Amino acid sequence: MGWKEPKSNYTAESQVTPEIFNTLAENEKYLQEKKITTEQVQDAEINSVQSGTRESIGDKETVKGFFGKIRKWFADLKALAFKSTVATNDIDNTAVTSAKIGTGAVTAVKIAANAVETAKIKNAAVTDAKIASVSASKVTGLHNVATSGDYNDLINKPNISGGGTDFGATFIVDSNDKLSQWIRADSGNDYSVVLIKKGTWQSGELLYDMTLSGSKKYYAGVNLSKTKTKVVIGEVGSKIYFKVDPKSLQPIYGLFYGDSSDAVETECFMYGVTVHSCGSAAFTDVSTNCFGSCINLFNCTAISENGYEAYVFSSCQNLHNCHATGSSEKLTYAFFSCTALQQCVAHAEARNADRKFLGGCAVGFRNCKDVISCKGSGVSIPSTTDYTGYGFSGCKGVYRCKQNKKSSTGTFTGSYFSNTNDSAYQCADTLNGGFNDTANA
Repeated sequence: MGWKEPKSNYTAESQVTPEIFNTLAENEKYLQEKKITTEQVQDAEINSVQSGTRESIGDKETVKGFFGKIRKWFADLKALAFKSTVATNDIDNTAVTSAKIGTGAVTAVKIAANAVETAKIKNAAVTDAKIASVSASKVTGLHNVATSGDYNDLINKPNISGGGTDFGATFIVDSNDKLSQWIRADSGNDYSVVLIKKGTWQSGELLYDMTLSGSKKYYAGVNLSKTKTKVVIGEVGSKIYFKVDPKSLQPIYGLFYGDSSDAVETECFMYGVTVHSCGSAAFTDVSTNCFGSCINLFNCTAISENGYEAYVFSSCQNLHNCHATGSSEKLTYAFFSCTALQQCVAHAEARNADRKFLGGCAVGFRNCKDVISCKGSGVSIPSTTDYTGYGFSGCKGVYRCKQNKKSSTGTFTGSYFSNTNDSAYQCADTLNGGFNDTANA
């Protein structure tokens, strides 16, 4: 016997029949036999099976189905779900990436003091590519000069005597006319500290020396003894250009001290100066030079071309990171009789080495002393036993030097580690064209 659903569609005309009372009696008996008390409901046990996947609870669920779904949700929760705070160790290494962080999401205000420590940053976390996108304005604590690049923002900057502006310059070459004034040593100007501004400056001014016969020998250049110049500084992109008539007998001396005793080591200095000399190859024994008897040269560049001979850097001392390129008809020395050279680079060419006499040659470093970490090369045309091209010739105190370009004859000849002609320390064309580095050098 089971429950019988009573009718609900009785009408006023319906008669009360025995069937109605039988249904009510049977239902009352059913309730008495199947009665569930409150205590039984509270203590009842429910058998359920955990769902295979996480599902939402629907509008109508069975009791055991309802609990099966809840069991699956609780089973999938991890330890992080029950923590009140999240520590760094709880976050996976690849969980937070730049692509997942919105622009402007992380600000200095949102980062607690001492939150980011060196120990928390992986070695490979910070790369050049990631730093390149950080503008200087985002970095605090920098001095003004770090973002301005202005020399005047330096603290305790060196003060070059002279009392002028622009690095303490007393005279500024910023036009061809200013170069002419410097060449002539016009009165009324102080040439002790010269600044060469960006640009190429050229002058047709010629100076002259009296020869033994009493005649005047004209030449191009600045006699730094005559101008009493001690310091010359060249801006990036600046150049002094000397040029003479290619059919003349006029040599070019470039920047030079007519009296070498005026080049005092504790007073004289050149930085970033570029000299380009274009000479005359019409007559023999006419040289085209760039720097002569100068001292303390840093990052200077010399270019000599079109002369009969070329002594690009001649009798200079204390040269660091200077570059010389020379090309002439018969005889070219990029660095000649210079002392104390470091990280200098030279290339020399003699285009018609057999012109007039035997002995034409091209040498990067000739008769130089204390030559360290330099690169040299020389090319002679033609190249024979009489017309040679070397990187280093007749040098002493040569250490860790090697070829610049391939020389027509060889990288080294008559050059030594020591300051004597000791064959035990002679430089040899070994290891990529002459890299000299021995334990007992």
